[in-house]
Amino acid sequence: MTSTLPEKLASLLGNHGVVPANRLAEYSIDGLVPASVVQPTSREAIAEVLRWAAAEKLAVSPRGGGTQMSLGNTPSKLDLVMDLSKYHRLLDYQPADLTATVEAGITLEAFQRELAQGGNLASLEAPMADRATIGGILAANSSGPLRHSYGPARDWLIGISIVGPDGGETKAGGKVVKNVTGYDLNKLYTGSLGTLGVIVEATFKLAPFPTDSGALVAVFPSMQTAMDEARNLLAQIYSPQGVHIVNALTAEKLDLPFNVPTDGACVMAFCSGRSRAVQRRLEESATLLLERNASQVERLDEPSGAALLRRLTDLGWSAATTPQLSLKINVSPSLVPKAIAWHQNSGIDPPGILADAGFGSVRLFWWGEEALPISGVIEAIVRLRAIAQESGGSVVVEHCPLPAKAQVDVWGDTSVEVELMRRIKHAFDPLGTLNPGRFMGRL
Repeated sequence: MTSTLPEKLASLLGNHGVVPANRLAEYSIDGLVPASVVQPTSREAIAEVLRWAAAEKLAVSPRGGGTQMSLGNTPSKLDLVMDLSKYHRLLDYQPADLTATVEAGITLEAFQRELAQGGNLASLEAPMADRATIGGILAANSSGPLRHSYGPARDWLIGISIVGPDGGETKAGGKVVKNVTGYDLNKLYTGSLGTLGVIVEATFKLAPFPTDSGALVAVFPSMQTAMDEARNLLAQIYSPQGVHIVNALTAEKLDLPFNVPTDGACVMAFCSGRSRAVQRRLEESATLLLERNASQVERLDEPSGAALLRRLTDLGWSAATTPQLSLKINVSPSLVPKAIAWHQNSGIDPPGILADAGFGSVRLFWWGEEALPISGVIEAIVRLRAIAQESGGSVVVEHCPLPAKAQVDVWGDTSVEVELMRRIKHAFDPLGTLNPGRFMGRL
C-alpha cells in the first residue's frame, strides 16, 4: 500500500494536493519520515482524506507551520502528514462585535495583520508567528511572554469546528461571546495535540489594538534578587502585563543591551495599551526598579521593545536558539522563586533560565556545543520531576536528544490524567488514527 499511497491520495485531491516525494523529509517527526504528505485546501478535502485514511488504518499527523514539532512523544506510527498551511482564509470579521473566524491554516502574523485593519488584536502569542498557524497554536496550547495578562489561547476561543478521524464534523460554541452551554469542547480540543480531531475553524473574541507598547530591562546581582523584585513589581497597581527573569546565559541568547554578571540576572517587563497609560507604567516601573538597587535600567520604546518581545517569544524554538534539551517547569507563581534553583546538582552543566514571575513557569535551556550525556539528561529529567511533583508541579520536556526521548514520556508521570485521556481518546478516535503515540501516556 505504501508504494501507491501518493497515487491514491492524488486521486482524492489531485496532484496539486500531494507534496512531491523529494520533500517528504521536511515533514519528518523525530526522524520518522511519512509515506506521503497532503495539503488540502477545503474542509471537504480534509474530511475525505481522513475517512479514507481511517478505512485504510493509516496513521495521520495534522500539521500547521511545523514550529513546535519537537513537542510530544515520538509517534508510534506515521503514514500520512496533513499539512493545513494552505487552508488559510479569514472567514468572518466583525470589528464592532470584537469577533473573528478563521480557517486553521492561517498564520498568527497574517491573522493579526487582518485584524489590525479594523483596529483589533487577537490576544494570542506563539513562537515564530510568521509560520505558526491558528490550528497549531490551539493544538499545542501555545502562549507567550504576555500570558500573565492574556491568559491561555483557550480563554479567547469562543467557537471551534473539528473534523474527526471518521471524517465527521463537530462544532462547539459559536460566533458570539456568551454562547456556551453544556460541555465546553473548546477547552477539550485545545492542547490535545491533534489527537482527538483536526481543528479546521476557530472563532475568537478580540481586544482593541494597542496604540503603544514598550519594555524595561533591569540588571540585578543575582537570580534570587531579580525574582524578589519582579514579584514586587507585579504587586504594584501599575504592574506590567508580563514580567520575566533571565540569567546571564539566557540574556546573552536574547542579545540584551548590557553585560550581565555571570551570577547576575535581568528583569524584563512589558507594557502595551493606550500611550499615556503605557508611558506611565514604564516610568513608574523604572523608578521602582532603580529604588530597589537595580544596577542598570534600560527603557525600550515601541520598536526595540517589540523586537525584544519577539525574541523572547521565539526563545528555544527559533533555529538560532534551539537547545539540545529544554524543560518547562509548571508551578504556582508563589513557587517560582524556589523552582529556579531546582536544576542545581542535576549532573549536567548549568542551564539558561527563563522564569515567568506572573504566570508560574520556569524554562531551562541547555544549549552547549558538546553533546549532553544521555544518562545525564534522563537523570536530570527524573530528578526535576520528582522535586516538582512534591510541590504539586510538573515538568514537560520541550526538546530532548532522541535516545533520551525514547526512554521518558515528555509529558511526565500523569497516571490519573492518562487514564482519563485514554477513555476520551477511545471515544473520539477508537482506531488510533490521529497522532498515535504523541500525547501523554503515549496515546
